[in-house]
Amino acid sequence: MIIGIDVRPLLTTPRTGVGEFTFELLSHLFAEHASHHYILFTNALHESDTLPFSEYEHVTWVHSRIPNKLFHLSISLFGFPKLDRYVANRAGVKKIDVWFSPNLQFTTLSAQTTHILTIHDLSFEHYPSFFSRKGRMWHPAVHPKKQIAAADMILVPSEHTKRDVIESCHKDASQVRVLVPGLCSHISQGESNATFLEIKKKYQLPDTYLLYLGTLEPRKNIGGMLDAYQNSAYLRTKIPFIFAGAPGHKGDTYIKQIAHTHGARYIGYIDEREKQALYMHARAFIYPSMYEGFGFPVLEALACGTPVIASNRTSLSDVGSTGAILVNPLNMHQLQKAMETLVTDDIQHAQLSKEGRAHATTYSWNRAASDLVRIIEHI
Repeated sequence: MIIGIDVRPLLTTPRTGVGEFTFELLSHLFAEHASHHYILFTNALHESDTLPFSEYEHVTWVHSRIPNKLFHLSISLFGFPKLDRYVANRAGVKKIDVWFSPNLQFTTLSAQTTHILTIHDLSFEHYPSFFSRKGRMWHPAVHPKKQIAAADMILVPSEHTKRDVIESCHKDASQVRVLVPGLCSHISQGESNATFLEIKKKYQLPDTYLLYLGTLEPRKNIGGMLDAYQNSAYLRTKIPFIFAGAPGHKGDTYIKQIAHTHGARYIGYIDEREKQALYMHARAFIYPSMYEGFGFPVLEALACGTPVIASNRTSLSDVGSTGAILVNPLNMHQLQKAMETLVTDDIQHAQLSKEGRAHATTYSWNRAASDLVRIIEHI
């Protein structure tokens, strides 16, 4: 079977949730399921010197250099080019049997090609204010509901997103499947690639701290975390609050807020090799996000034995069902109390740490890749 895969999410750096999902899923897919021919599609003016997966004989790359604005406009307005035909022609094959989209993109396909589309969440539908002006323009132009309606199968990372797609987009339940992600390889290896002493020196870290790691953007509830921390004289004086990650929409505003909060500090973007040590030495990982399709940072923290405080909204209540304290992200006092509990209660801290490690082992990229192949082969 010839499978076309849109890997444009891999062009975005640094990689965040969707990029990690795409990279990890395909890494295990290509390593374990070599009976199919995979053709990967990207479009950018400049081609990367080091394309991932080029070591596999059953993987072919098709890279086009069409200016993105022109490319997107043509697809959005005219439904051209049909990506399956374009990629098949460039790759020298008769046709693409199945087209897999790891994320929503500007996409149009010919009617005879089966389309499996991944929808990570519908935050753009429910909370447009969380996005920049560019993001609010981008999503309608992609025609998400039209793509969801036309796709032969929708993959989602959680039961919450499945319900959301069925209810909000009126997609038949038989055409929506949960593909549970796994634990990222830089965490699951069991040992940190960078020792804590090196990271401690590099970022001038204390021995322990509260940690937020993720994009600095409105839906992550950065302001709520800072308010809860600032409201507790105990927390401000006993334990620092470290924020790490790339700035997103309104990122500069949050960096300034962190700088003006006593005891809080922003250390910038963290390399993947440094994450595990940063998680392992945190007293607690704080992630009361307003909306998530899955929540990779929560799973990573749990795997490192770090208790989590997460939102009781959306999919975080699934991935954080064990090893975490779930709170209403809009209730500052509830969040503050949970933070104080994990700092002061050693017994509960130890219990959550043990439960979280065990819970994280149930997530597997090998299983996700095998599930994807079964869906492709039987659709």
